[in-house]
Amino acid sequence: MRRVSSIVLALGLVVGLGVWGCRRQDAAGEAGGRTRLVFKYQPLWGPPEPFRELLARFERENPGVELVTEALPNASDLAHQFFLTSLEGGARDFDVLVADVVWVPEFARAGWIADLSAEFPPERLREDFFPGPVEAVVVEGRTYAVPWYLDVGLLYYRTDLVPRAPRTYAELERFAREAMAKTPGLQGYVWQGRQYEGLSCNVYEALWGHGGRALSEDGRVLLDDAPAREALAYLRGLVERGVSPATVTGFSEEESRRVFQEGRAVFMRNWPYAWSEAQKPDSPIRGKVGIAPLPTVSGEPGSGAMGGWQLAVNAHVSPERRKLAARLIAHLTSPEANRVLALNYARNPPRPAVYQDARLREAAPFIAGLLPMVERAKPRPVTPYYNLISDVLQSEFSAAVAGLRTPEAALKRAQRQVDHLTGEGP
Repeated sequence: MRRVSSIVLALGLVVGLGVWGCRRQDAAGEAGGRTRLVFKYQPLWGPPEPFRELLARFERENPGVELVTEALPNASDLAHQFFLTSLEGGARDFDVLVADVVWVPEFARAGWIADLSAEFPPERLREDFFPGPVEAVVVEGRTYAVPWYLDVGLLYYRTDLVPRAPRTYAELERFAREAMAKTPGLQGYVWQGRQYEGLSCNVYEALWGHGGRALSEDGRVLLDDAPAREALAYLRGLVERGVSPATVTGFSEEESRRVFQEGRAVFMRNWPYAWSEAQKPDSPIRGKVGIAPLPTVSGEPGSGAMGGWQLAVNAHVSPERRKLAARLIAHLTSPEANRVLALNYARNPPRPAVYQDARLREAAPFIAGLLPMVERAKPRPVTPYYNLISDVLQSEFSAAVAGLRTPEAALKRAQRQVDHLTGEGP
């Protein structure tokens, strides 16, 4: 969900294709008596040296391994299509892969990624990682990936325009209206209302904020219920009442960020990347921005949608390479690796303990301050059918927030279509 242009601006140089030196290999396997491991990942953005050293350390600790890294396209949909084609075809030319938070159940159900429960027991993951990331990688009680770094939806607010962060939806609307009354042309609340996956994140955050759940006890995707109707009605109401501009139904992350960063909005829902943009020397709102958990109906801190990436093992590779691949995942997801990614690439750690690290708190206080938000982050519906149903969700959610259908009608249509696709209806 991160845009290339914004991250490049925020974090600088790209760690590009083949970051680990300039070596290219045709396939994984044996090479001169050493076992070659290939790691497929989306590019990190920032100085290349820290990541290179992290990889070099693994090779020094495992002298029988030759490690090759290959970067994928930054766009999630292109990376997903690559893995669909490769893994369905039984590809064995890569060992470790990154998986978006919503891919793991899909890949596990298809038998494309290895069961890592022996190396990473679910109970140990629950001790070491936040609950949200663990929920996304443990499928039917078995571990199929390990959290690498995460993202979370946040509320941004103008500290010079409002007394504090709003805790409830009613407070958000009241604070926005008071600020708008003092500054003609100011917009209240900008978020992501375009028909794409970002809208689904916003809707689920509103659903949780109204006390709802993404899944029923038996794993059915819940859509046509009271919290979902209230959530969609709330988002549509923001537009109807003028708290959010009508143009928000065409906004993605960057459109929202630009409006907010230009000083034209009181509140914004966005991901952590927007913070570094807002604090740039030429930013009109530099030093005038705060972050907080999303508001809720009750006033309890809200849950942001969880994004991020996990590391998994290609189920098609040999047992020996699986074992070494699991060792590489342990290395890349260790507390020290979490610190390297946080300090050099602004990637948010999935381990609670890292947020208490003195080095992180001193060098990256913004990331350390995200702890209350990431503790409450939740994944979108953890189901192997998520990528199959996401188009339905986006279409019906969009129709509701744009006023083309009532929330009730949109959710009934969505529930009917999703039940048909998953075969999990009542």
